[in-house]
Amino acid sequence: MTAESQSMEELARSIKGLAGASTADLVGIAPGSEFSAAELGELGEAFGEVKSIVVLAQRIVDPVQMVRFYAGQAYQESHVATSFADAMLKSTCWQVVEVLHQAGVRAAAPRNLRYGDAAPRHSLSFKKAAVLAGFGAFGRNQLVIHPKWGPWMMLRTVVTDAPLPPDAPMDFAPCDHCSRCLQACPAGALSENGIDRDACRDQAGYVRQSSTVIRLSPHGRINCDECLRACPIGAAPPRLALAEAGS
Repeated sequence: MTAESQSMEELARSIKGLAGASTADLVGIAPGSEFSAAELGELGEAFGEVKSIVVLAQRIVDPVQMVRFYAGQAYQESHVATSFADAMLKSTCWQVVEVLHQAGVRAAAPRNLRYGDAAPRHSLSFKKAAVLAGFGAFGRNQLVIHPKWGPWMMLRTVVTDAPLPPDAPMDFAPCDHCSRCLQACPAGALSENGIDRDACRDQAGYVRQSSTVIRLSPHGRINCDECLRACPIGAAPPRLALAEAGS
């Protein structure tokens, strides 16, 4: 082992030590080489060569973690929009960035490549990175399925030019002979061919309980999560009660 590879091993161990000692429950590493220049887009142009992607996950155990707050009249128009879980996980991203900077390498925390963005800037797919880092497998509900937590994870990443030793993808096939999420989607947005993103977006911004659909506030929402709740893997958090949502 060369001095550089040993140094990268130690750096990776230091970063992974944040798992459980921060707002991240899992920390893994995906190889940057698995992302093409087209996938990285403006992120690659602005940052340069991405050699490694540090992937962070927080397990969702409470519905409050998923409440999304936004400043504008509509979520899509907001310059400030986040959930409690996402905000907490971002704090650990900056810890990772600081560790990498102290090691003398470059690092940045990109945006997630979300569907519906007409021109995504400085973003990459957190889900692809999570699968490459061994967090689980890509499921029919278009989410990463962890073998114990199911789809109940919030994801974030940090890109770096450090050649960190990557983790291996998981040999895991959670959706064999299962289509519960397809059947559970109230918008019929999921099918064997993937997702109708426009139909899925129409469900965003609401809490669905029995036959009642409610919005939390003019600036707060919980996205439809029926496809997550239908997954037989993992324990779903309790639904936000009507009394709690209205108080």
